[in-house]
Amino acid sequence: MGKKGLSTDIKNFLDKYFAFEKVVSPKTGYLALEGKISILDKSDKLWGHFEILILINEAEYPYTVPMVIEKTQIINRDWDFHISKKGECCLDIPHKLMKRKGRGIVFEEFYREVIYPFFANYHYKESTGYYANGEYKHHFDGIAQFYQEEFGLSDFKNIISLLETAMNGIKYHPNKECPLCGGGKYKKCCRKKIYDLKAYGLQRLKSDLALFRKLNLNTKTRFELKL
Repeated sequence: MGKKGLSTDIKNFLDKYFAFEKVVSPKTGYLALEGKISILDKSDKLWGHFEILILINEAEYPYTVPMVIEKTQIINRDWDFHISKKGECCLDIPHKLMKRKGRGIVFEEFYREVIYPFFANYHYKESTGYYANGEYKHHFDGIAQFYQEEFGLSDFKNIISLLETAMNGIKYHPNKECPLCGGGKYKKCCRKKIYDLKAYGLQRLKSDLALFRKLNLNTKTRFELKL
């Protein structure tokens, strides 16, 4: 789609979200938007505002994940709040963002489904003590959390087998017992997980496999999700 598609999508976005405008980008090759997000609760009561900067890779669009920087410094610069020291927001578990990137995004949809909820969630936690859509961890714990929540997997050896199968294109008889977990027929058991895993890309799977192999050898073999 490239720059032409991005220009169209940004125009459509700015026609609806008047608090944003295009600005000079601090990063070469990125389109920059700056503006204010106003967070409302279910009763349309104002919870607060955030000034943010959004950077979008022009060459990669729509196969990209926009960078979002919170400029007002309302959120503590700490990974517990999913934000870096420089204000860059960790919008979601990397795997979920990678899946969106692989499919290609429409910026307005990404704003509505990812960016706005990130900031709304901050106020929700400040008000209630917990996130509306659950907490997500960082680094390896975040990866293990993803495999447990997305695929129902907590045994590292099982995860390793699935990753190796997905990466190497190993094929198993669909009507025989699943060789990966010992469940029912393969076609009704782990085969769908293999197909779903491939959507995250070879590099992501390689990285995950290396981490699970390392942790499987050195420490635990199961991940207990504690939020």
